[in-house]
Formats: sequence, structure tokens, C-alpha cells
Amino acid sequence: MPRGPRFKYRGLFFICLPQMPWPVYTHHMQTTSPTATTRPHDLARKEATRVTLIGMVLDIVLGIAKIVGGVLGSSFALIADGIHSLTDASTDIFVLIVARVAYTSPDRGHPYGHGRFEAIGTIAMGIVFFLTAGILIYDATVRLNSIEDLVLPSLGGAIIAALSIASKEWIYRFTLATANRLNSSLLRANAWHSRSDALSSIAVLIGIVGAQAGIIWLDAVAAIAVALLIARIGWDLCTESFSELVDGAVPDARRDEMESCLCGTQGVLGITELRTRLSGGRAIVEVHLAVDPRISVSEGHQIGAHAAQELKEKFEDISEVIPHIDPLGNPEHELSNVDASAIPTRKVIAEFIETKLKDETTSSSELGFDLHYLDSGIEIDLIVTEKSQTAIAECLADALVELPHVTCVRLLRKLATKTGLAN
Repeated sequence: MPRGPRFKYRGLFFICLPQMPWPVYTHHMQTTSPTATTRPHDLARKEATRVTLIGMVLDIVLGIAKIVGGVLGSSFALIADGIHSLTDASTDIFVLIVARVAYTSPDRGHPYGHGRFEAIGTIAMGIVFFLTAGILIYDATVRLNSIEDLVLPSLGGAIIAALSIASKEWIYRFTLATANRLNSSLLRANAWHSRSDALSSIAVLIGIVGAQAGIIWLDAVAAIAVALLIARIGWDLCTESFSELVDGAVPDARRDEMESCLCGTQGVLGITELRTRLSGGRAIVEVHLAVDPRISVSEGHQIGAHAAQELKEKFEDISEVIPHIDPLGNPEHELSNVDASAIPTRKVIAEFIETKLKDETTSSSELGFDLHYLDSGIEIDLIVTEKSQTAIAECLADALVELPHVTCVRLLRKLATKTGLAN
């Protein structure tokens, strides 16, 4: 259907042109149909589920193989490592449950998504790491205190341990690649959990080979070293995810890159505030952009939407950008050292204009106007649509400039109008 006129200002006058179709960025820069909104979350959930299921099957097979091989080969370390692999399978189930929640699409109750569940799951995984390290250290300490009771394990257990190292290193790399692609801290934690199993298998391998060489206690010492490494991984995972839960910001270097991108957007004259926080490994950015105070609201919105779009295109780990528009020189939305109640609002100025025009006889008694609240005061643009209004508008301008805090009144006159053009 036909659309209303679009005003193009030129100096103190303006030309009215019919509004043609115009590509305007919406606030979210894309349509929000259910299909477009849920598809990325569904794909991420399916990919996370697939890689976790593969790891779980591998953990179950390795766990059973280690326990059987440990019993047949008289290797207590291999039996303990098999139990460790089975606990990995149980944590895989936990990851599947958390991932199903974390990758659910945003809803009314969780408009920013469910990414924080992933951080909670990662902290739980970090605690599992600590418990695993504690069990390994306790087991190694007990074995060190009873070296004379240790049974010489067979080399068959070393073969199973070597196969475990290779397979767990593969699933670690496979899971970590998926975690980096999805930017998932939960999958990253699960990947490191798989590597911790590989490290414990290394300890078993060293212990069996050392025992064959006559150094029976080497197995226990290697287990303690691996346990300390696992504890360090758990600490790093917990601290990173805890920072996300308390709305930790992105690193300073990352923030500087974002500021540079935003300031490079045409129409952005500066940044008055930039806040970031993480949710599910992805950043939510809230930014206040300084623009020319005399531009229209729609142009300011267009600049903000364009800046947000460029930021999301450059940084794939940003899930949402919330731009706010501030007038340059007045970021606090206040007039310095002035009582806000004394500043005339649009309603007050409209009533003043209506009162002044009430006794005038003209073909059109209405005058449009725009207000610019600047740091120096208020500027008013009177919009004249007919020549007969010019004299009245000039008299009105003289009266308006006497209002408190009004520093300038401009007269904008329509020169020509094109009609009869279809949309």
C-alpha cells in the first residue's frame, strides 16, 4: 500500500518526496520466525549429543576391557583405571542432560537463552575432576605404603593401557574440536575429562612397565603426578565458569577489538559505555553509542542497528548486541546545572503553539515541529507546509525563542511535492 511522505531537509527549507521502499535494519537484524530462531540451537544440541554419545560408548567399552584385563593380568592399577572409565560414562550422561537444557531456544522465562546451565554443568564437571584426583592420590598413597604386597602385573595390561591412551586422546581431540566450534565450555570440560582418563592410563602403562623393570613404586608416583594435573584442569574449568555465572566481562583485548569495530561504523561519533557478559560461552554486548544530537530518532536507530550487525558479523561468539543511542556531549540525558522540571517538554511547547495560533486565521492552523534537546539548550524546527503559514510561523518563532532554555528556532518550508508515484 502507498506510504507517507519522507521529508528531505535542505538548509532552512525542505523538499517533500514520496517514500519509496527502503531497506531498514530491524532491532534484531533478522526475522524472528520460529524456524530461524530455533534451528541453530537444535543443530548445536544434536552435534553436542552426537559427540557425547560416541564418547560414552567408548568409555563403556574401555571400562569393561580394563577391568577384565586387570583381573586377568593381576593389575590393580588397570582395574582402578577401568572404574575411572566407567565414571566417565556416567558423566557423559550428565553432559547429555545439561546440553539438552543449555541448547534450548530462548523463551519468555529465559529471553537470553539457557547458556548459564552450561556454566553450572561445567562447574559440576570441575568438581568431578577434583574428586577423581583425590581418589587417584588416595589410591596411590595406599599402594606406596604397601609396596611389598603389590603383585607383578603382566604386560598384557600394558597393551590395553596403550589402546586406552590412543582412543581417549582421539575422543579428546574430537570433542574439543566440537566444543570450539560450538564455543561450549561444557563440551570442553568433557573433552578434558576424556584426556584425564588418557593421563591415568599413561600412569598405568608407566606403572606396569616400571614394575616389569623392577621399579614397582613407579606406578604410584606416576598416578600422583597425573592426579595433580587433573586437579589443575578442574580448577581452571571451575574458575572460568564461575566468572561467567557472576557476569564476568570479556577480556580487555577482546573489548578493545569490539570498540574499534563499533567506532568504525558510519554515524558513530564515540562510545559512552560498553558492557559485556557471558552466557553459555557467548557474549552479550550492551553499548551506548554517541551520535549527532540533531539527527532523527529513526536515523539514530538505523545507526545503532547497523553497528550491532557489523559487530555480530565480525565476532561469531557474540549472541546478542543491545545498542543504545546517546546524543554527543550529553550521555547522561540531562541538561547540566538545570532543574529538569524547568525544561519545557513537547507537551508544553505544543500547548504554547496551539495557544498562539488559536486567534490566527489561516488555511491550516497546525504547524509541525521538531525538538532538539542539546547540552546548550533546546532548538526548535518549525515545519511550514503552506506559504500562508510563513508569516505566522515567523511571529511564532519570535515568541518561542523567549521560552526558558530555548536557544534557537528554525523555519523549515516545503518547496515541492511529487504525487502519483506507486510504491
